[in-house]
Amino acid sequence: MSFGTSAFTSAIGGAGTVMAVGGQILGGMAQKAQGSAQASLARAEAMQERDTAAQEALIIMRAARRQQSAARAATAASGVRLDEFSMGVEDEIGQLASQDAAMTILSGNRRAQGLEFRADTARRAGRSQAAASLFSAAATGYSGWKGSKGPVNKTAPFYDGTTGDFAFGG
Repeated sequence: MSFGTSAFTSAIGGAGTVMAVGGQILGGMAQKAQGSAQASLARAEAMQERDTAAQEALIIMRAARRQQSAARAATAASGVRLDEFSMGVEDEIGQLASQDAAMTILSGNRRAQGLEFRADTARRAGRSQAAASLFSAAATGYSGWKGSKGPVNKTAPFYDGTTGDFAFGG
């Protein structure tokens, strides 16, 4: 028994369909992995933003304590009695430093939230692209299967040319 050219063509077409489906699935998996990697990177950047803001806030508070000490020393060196009125400058330095530190942490958290949103978006995009590639692979597989069936052989025995159906017996 020998295979005709139509059987050979059908086999090659089927192999091409299988390769196309496999490529689409692998492409979707790669897009999902890329989305996950981008999300991980954005989350790491968000943590770094928060850590940096916290460190900057500590630096601000240390500098304020040094300024408060210098103000106290200058007040004492001038001969002014140290009481609640003479300590007003020192209190003001502390309040302003606390506000600056809080604003630094707040802006760091806002930048981090933006990065976390970017991470979630990248992860969702990767998953969506992976799902889309699966649907595309299914469509390619279906069209390859549908196309491999080939046209109806109208010269086959039992083919009823009047209705377009195969007729068996009767």
